Amino acid sequence: MSNVDRELLAYFLRIDRDEAESGHRVSPFLALVVEHLPEDLAAVFSRFGEVLLQTRPAIALFGDYSGADGSSRFLVDRWWRDPSARRRLLAEAGPAHDRRRRYRHAELGMLTLHRQLLVDPVERQLLLIFTAVPGSVSDDKLRRL
Repeated sequence: MSNVDRELLAYFLRIDRDEAESGHRVSPFLALVVEHLPEDLAAVFSRFGEVLLQTRPAIALFGDYSGADGSSRFLVDRWWRDPSARRRLLAEAGPAHDRRRRYRHAELGMLTLHRQLLVDPVERQLLLIFTAVPGSVSDDKLRRL
């Protein structure tokens, strides 16, 4: 882990009293970005892994996390507590520097997706966007969602 990664992680793990008391709301900036990505796989996460917002294609592929209650909004919690979440989508990750991930979807089969991460350091939120290479087999499959 690089020094920059350590500093970013330390920053995201700091909690202030206002945040702890106010709950988690999606950043207006990230909400606006997601609003302009209606056909893309995109999700906004709190720094704790809570899914705050998803696009329709992200819900279709990964399941509806943002509409869930309690701990079911958290990616890791649902992965461990809900066997259907694990069966629905299994990931094969490559080297850390490689942004490509292969996913085996129960209905669509194998998908190769590129992931990009946008960080909002003020709100301490993450926007994760998945894309397929235009015209690829994975792109064709995603259009069927």
